Formats: sequence, structure tokens, C-alpha cells
Amino acid sequence: MLMDELLTDELISAWWRLRQLPGFGTVTTNELLDQLGSPRALLRCDRQQLRSLGLSDTAIERWQFDESLSNGLDNLLNWRRQSGSGVLMVGTKDYPEALASLRDAPTFLYYSGNVQALQRPMIAMVGSRHPTPYGRQWARECAAELAASGITVVSGLALGIDGEAHEGAVRRGSTIAVLGSGPDQIYPARHLGLAHRICDQGMLLSEFAPGVTPQARHFPSRNRIISGMTLATIVVEADIKSGTMITARLAAEQGREVFALPGVVSNPLSRGPHQLIREGAALIENANDVLGELGLDIPAPQTNAEQQSLELESPLFENDQANTEFVETETITLREALRVKSPAPKAKPKAPRVAESVDVTSNSQNAAEVPELVTCIDYTTTSIDLIAIRSNLQMARLLPELLQLELDGWLQQQPGGYARIK
Repeated sequence: MLMDELLTDELISAWWRLRQLPGFGTVTTNELLDQLGSPRALLRCDRQQLRSLGLSDTAIERWQFDESLSNGLDNLLNWRRQSGSGVLMVGTKDYPEALASLRDAPTFLYYSGNVQALQRPMIAMVGSRHPTPYGRQWARECAAELAASGITVVSGLALGIDGEAHEGAVRRGSTIAVLGSGPDQIYPARHLGLAHRICDQGMLLSEFAPGVTPQARHFPSRNRIISGMTLATIVVEADIKSGTMITARLAAEQGREVFALPGVVSNPLSRGPHQLIREGAALIENANDVLGELGLDIPAPQTNAEQQSLELESPLFENDQANTEFVETETITLREALRVKSPAPKAKPKAPRVAESVDVTSNSQNAAEVPELVTCIDYTTTSIDLIAIRSNLQMARLLPELLQLELDGWLQQQPGGYARIK
């Protein structure tokens, strides 16, 4: 199938209406598109040719004349006309080629931001919503180095590793956030500022139309896009039973590479990556390993000044309970946020906004049950000075709390500091 055909309102209308017919899901639509060879060929079909493609006379009549099939179409076309926003269709220009090869590739994708982010090699990075400080730092630094080398880093805008991947990448290059909502809805709400920065150099991307709020059932579908549009998926800290592991297995089923970061054996979040490595995933330790496995150019090592800048601008642990909740309580639209950011919203993408609460709980331990101070401590020895920096606590308060956590079975004292044990 040719992927350089220009997308027009006429094409969008024809295929949108077809998708509304009973029985025309993504797989059936993609099979029809394969038979036609190009999206525009549908416009040239007469009734006999449409019958030969499997459409009944009733379906043909409805497709041609039933105005109810156009419900939602105006919303789509209006979104396409917004500055900084757009629509992609499988089989046409700019649609991710790797994603188009999948049998269940979404017919339409909606975006806000810079479509040029799709023109670079893409690598996914996913992991726990409640990672250790080590996992956070590694994800941020690796994503930054990948982005600096010309890679677009793809993730899902969730709390934890997703957010760290986007934060690192957006400082050095390009990143794409694939959403479980419309591209004008931001979930979780606290990533609204991050979403703005992503739109400047990357994009927010979704198979869900503008205005669609996040739902738990959307996220598995979102995950297949993350893995399907990329060359490889990197797993950074994950429980055995988690959405991250589902994404990794989807990547393998789609014929993509899977990379895993090994971790400390006492860390429950090492179990997922270790299981993947046992099953054949490539063990990686840094961005150079990733690029080398894929046969891509390896970037120059990051300088100390660059590294220090990345760490100073992006604290690894924010004392706002961002890492202690499974469910965000609200959603915000990018349009609302842009009213605050700029007096001229027409020059910016139509805004994602904060979405309503969504239950996306995994089977891993609920981080809300973990004392906040524990999340500042690694499963390897962490010095008391570093714990104090991460927790922003004075020693007079910190030391008694560490002792209590040790008595409660959360920590174990080590020469030079403490280590988390559960």
C-alpha cells in the first residue's frame, strides 16, 4: 500500500462513513483498504465494484445516502483545521508506517503538536507508575540521550516511567505521548504542563477523537499503538502482572524488539524485566546498548555539564504525592490551559484538557499504602544524605522516621545508609 497519498476532507468523509457501517471495524476496514490498494480508490468504485468488495446493496445505499453516518464527522474536520492539530489516516501521508503494517491499525489518528516527530526513528519506553528513584533517573537520562541522537521517544503520559521518559526526551529532542483519550484531554491532570512542552517539539497522539474522555478500556488499545508504531520497546521496572508487561508482549507479537533494564533482585519491580530477559528480551544498560542493538548511530557521550543540567532542571522526586496515587482525580483540556499560557490561542494547538477520574489500577502493590519516605529509598544502599535531599526533610525529623520504618519492616540499615526491602 502506498503511504504518500495526501489526505483530503473528501477522503476522510468517505472512510469515516464507511467505518460507521455495521461490521466495519478496524480489521475489516484495513482488509478492504488492502484490496483497493489506496484510500482514494474507494471514491472511484461503482456499485458493482463495491459489491465485489463485499458490500451489500443495503450497506452501499446507507454509505452513499444515510446522513446519520456523518455524525461526528464535523468534529473531526474542525479539529483538522485547527492550527497545530490534525488527522492522520492509514494509507496516507505521515501515518506511521510501522503501525500501518498491523492488521488492526487504527483507521484514523488524531494529534496535537508537530507531525515531524513521526519522521524520525521511534522507540518506546514504558514502566511502572511507581518506580524507584533509580528507575526514574535511568529512564530520564536514557530518554534524553536517545532524543539527542535523533530518536523520537514514545510513551503513554502516565505517572512514573512514562512521565520521566517524556521529561528527558523533550529536553533534548522529540517525544510522542500516545493517549487513552482524545488529544484534547490530558490525563493525568498533573501532566498538563508536560503536555504543553511535548506539543512544542513532539505530539500528543490518539486513536480516540477529540472530546473523548479517558476510560479504563482505552488503555490496552493505547498500548498496542505505543508498541506498534515503534522499532522497539524498552521496559524499565515493572511487576509481572502489569500493563507494562502487556505492552512488551504486544511488541513481541507485532515483531518488534523488546529491551529490558535489569534491576536489583530484591526489588519487586525487577521481576518483570528479568522475566522478559529470560524469555529472550535484550538486556540493556544504557542508550548506546539500545542504539547498538538496532544498528543505529551511537551518540557522543553526554558531558558532565549536560548531565548536571538535566538533573538540576528535573528533580527526580517531586514532593507532591505524584507517585503515591493510582488514579488522577480530574482531567484538563489543552484549550483551557492555553488560555492561561498565551493570549493568542489560535497560534497554538487546540488544547488537551484534564480528564475525569479513571481507574487504571494494576495488580502491583498499591503505592498509596507505601509510606512516602520509602519511595525516596532504593532497594540498594541509599545514603542518608541522598534520602534527605530526595525527601526534603531535616535530619532531626528524618532519622527518627527512618528508624520507625526499619522497625515496621520497610527498610534495612546498611553500612552507609538504608535499603528498601519491600
